[in-house]
Amino acid sequence: MRLLSLLFTLALLAGCASTPDYYISPKPVQIPATATYWIDTFNLQLVGESERFLPEDKLRQQLGMELIRQLGNANRYAASKDSADYLLDVNAVYKRRLSDSKGGLVSMVVDDNTILASVDFGYKVQVKRDGSEVLHFAQERNGLQPAGAMGQLRNMKTMLGVITNSGNSDVENFYIRSLPKFIVRDITAIPSR
Repeated sequence: MRLLSLLFTLALLAGCASTPDYYISPKPVQIPATATYWIDTFNLQLVGESERFLPEDKLRQQLGMELIRQLGNANRYAASKDSADYLLDVNAVYKRRLSDSKGGLVSMVVDDNTILASVDFGYKVQVKRDGSEVLHFAQERNGLQPAGAMGQLRNMKTMLGVITNSGNSDVENFYIRSLPKFIVRDITAIPSR
C-alpha cells in the first residue's frame, strides 16, 4: 500500500513539474514570469463570411486591439516594440458556425445564415527574441458559445433574435471580448523556469 502511495505521489509530482505539450521550443527555455511582449504580427483567417457580421479586416483589427488591451491589463504588454522582452507572431482562424436549415421547415421561421450559433477559434503564437523563435504554442477551441452569467444574457438576446427573425449579429462583440482571453491565459502560463 505504501509503495502504491509513493508511486502515485511521484507520478503526480512528475506531472506537475512537466510543461504542457502545447509549448514547443527548439531548446530549453526560461522566460521570466514578468516578461513583456509586443505583437509583431496578428493574422486572422475568417471562415464563414456573411454580410450580417463583421468583415474579415474589421474582425482582425478588433480582435488584435482587444488582445493588446488584455495583455496590457495583465501587465504583460510592453510600452514599445524596442522595450519588449519578446515579440509575438499570432496566426488565428475564426470560423463562424451559421445556422443553415438548407431550406427546411426552420427556414420558414428564421432566415438561414442570420444566427451565429457558435465559433471555432484556433491560434498559433510564435514567441521570438532577437529574430529567433524561443517557443511556440497552438490551440484549437471548437464549438465555443457564450457561457457564464453574461453568456446567459447573451444567449437570451440570441433567442429573441431567433423569435423576431432579426438575427444576432451583435453576438460577435461578445466573442471579440472573450476569445483573446485564451491567448492571454496561454501567454501568462508560459513556463518560467
